[in-house]
Amino acid sequence: MTSQDQGIGDIFKGAAQIEIFGKLPALLWAYIDSARRFVDGFNTGGCDASAQVHEMERILSVLNSAADTLQNKDLKERLGTHTQMLASFASESVIPTDAVQSLSAGITHLMEIAGPRPDRSVDSVLTKEWVDVEVAKVEKIKTGRSADVIVSMDILEDVRGYLSREVMTEGISSILVIDNAGTLIVNIGNRIELDVISLAAVAAANFAATEQIAKLIGERDFVLLFYKGHSESFHFSRVGSEYIIVTIFDNSLSLGLLRLKIAEVSHVLEAKLPQREG
Repeated sequence: MTSQDQGIGDIFKGAAQIEIFGKLPALLWAYIDSARRFVDGFNTGGCDASAQVHEMERILSVLNSAADTLQNKDLKERLGTHTQMLASFASESVIPTDAVQSLSAGITHLMEIAGPRPDRSVDSVLTKEWVDVEVAKVEKIKTGRSADVIVSMDILEDVRGYLSREVMTEGISSILVIDNAGTLIVNIGNRIELDVISLAAVAAANFAATEQIAKLIGERDFVLLFYKGHSESFHFSRVGSEYIIVTIFDNSLSLGLLRLKIAEVSHVLEAKLPQREG
């Protein structure tokens, strides 16, 4: 493995950690809520134990993987108790009352580190639908880079031709289209020496980080980023939910005009490019 490969690997590892860390509180509360439903149902006799244990195991498996990725030993130890209890529940035809009481105590132990409970009125978190979506996302992330979008040669040529005609003007040196995993989809321009593979990886990691920053101030995400250099600048913009367009341009070019053009182009590309399955 080259030093460049190692660097890109570190970038994706960092992006995964940021993404998982951002989802961790809500996933913890999703598990806590599920465990509470199990305890309440057990105490009232209205619990489908098998189905509820399966739901808890599913969320817990992601939490364990998150703890491993984040190298959080405290979280791993707290989750370990729940993992053992759920394993015993799955193997028992009749679940002992004292075991359920231990689970209840374990819920309190997790609440100590879960932080403030997400507000249902602000976001649709902690619903079954939200949990299903987020579990699927994190399960992809925890294995490394998510599967690349498959883009046909016809689409690539169509996108490349469109960008060349509509965007590449004097003052723009390069345009890259990448997906959220950092995979380079299209690269056009005159910057032969540009390390586009590393740039794609860094841009994806950058968006993963800034998405979490946005959420800290109450925003869903930032739709564009702009970095001004001494002679050239970088403009990063979302293309739907799956892609990012990166434009490198000379500082003599009007940023306002570029933003208007990229906003128009983003809508066109969103219709042209395929969506990731699931």
